[in-house]
Amino acid sequence: MGEPLITVIVPIYHVEKYLHRCIDSIIDQTYRNLEIILVDDGSDDGCPEICDEYAGKDNRIVVIHKENGGLSDARNKGIEIAKGEYLAFVDSDDYIHKDMYQIMMDSLFSSESDICMCSYKYVYDGKAKEKDNTYGSDYKTEIIDGKSAQNNYYMGDKKLELTVAWNKLYKRELFRELRYPKGKIFEDEYTTYKALYKSNKICIVDLPLYYYLQRNDSIIGEMNGQRDSKVVEAYLQRIDFYKSNKEESLWQKSVMHCLHMICYFKSMISNADSSCKVSTYSYRKDFLKEINSYTSAYKSFSIRAKIEIFIYKLSENIYYKIWKMLKKN
Repeated sequence: MGEPLITVIVPIYHVEKYLHRCIDSIIDQTYRNLEIILVDDGSDDGCPEICDEYAGKDNRIVVIHKENGGLSDARNKGIEIAKGEYLAFVDSDDYIHKDMYQIMMDSLFSSESDICMCSYKYVYDGKAKEKDNTYGSDYKTEIIDGKSAQNNYYMGDKKLELTVAWNKLYKRELFRELRYPKGKIFEDEYTTYKALYKSNKICIVDLPLYYYLQRNDSIIGEMNGQRDSKVVEAYLQRIDFYKSNKEESLWQKSVMHCLHMICYFKSMISNADSSCKVSTYSYRKDFLKEINSYTSAYKSFSIRAKIEIFIYKLSENIYYKIWKMLKKN
């Protein structure tokens, strides 16, 4: 039996400076059976021409030129035409280790997992390209199930690894109905946990195979407290997801995480009172609605959690002041 086909989807928008490095790192993979879908999301720099240039050199490359619709829309277009048994995503300003997909596919097959996940390394604008380390077969792996992945998000130290799309190799069937939400920032917060939840086995490879570029002009680099707080919408959706799947413990964890993050975002913009109301108070109604909609899970909350929620229901400002005081201690 030959190597299974991996479809690598690369959404592209205004990254002319970084695009050659990104695509080169994919076409140079030691795992050769790839379909590489370059989705030009209406870029008006040199990216469309670069994509077509590469497609003319490598018959594994498929190019989509489309009107600008955002990162989610670009990924979804790639998913819709993907032919691979497995899916992977690379952001077009990042790049990957030459053995990334070989190592991940070997680990996925040997563990019979639905998703393989690796670590990442921060790289910085203006710095030379990272030299790939040589990894043998002696590296650490961990096997968890989908529910454990949810718990690790709240309890462990791999929150970013468990959230992002780009450090994973997925069985394509996980995306049979799953798509990224068009028009949302923090699109991975709406999506990745659902793929993880559906997985019987997830293999975690403790190697930094993905090079994550830190840019001051990127979407994340431009974030501020008011914009960051929009991720609360994703947290509220996740709370509802756990309720729909009757996951009481995960629902409780997600409620408290959301509550504490609301305070965190409020603290980020505490110098602008009017912005605080727009950024956090606007979620209060929906948050309280979610709390009141799952009675059995609410009743089994710890006493401390019930006290916290009672104070928040009484007054968001009082709760915030107590949270802020406790954070200092």
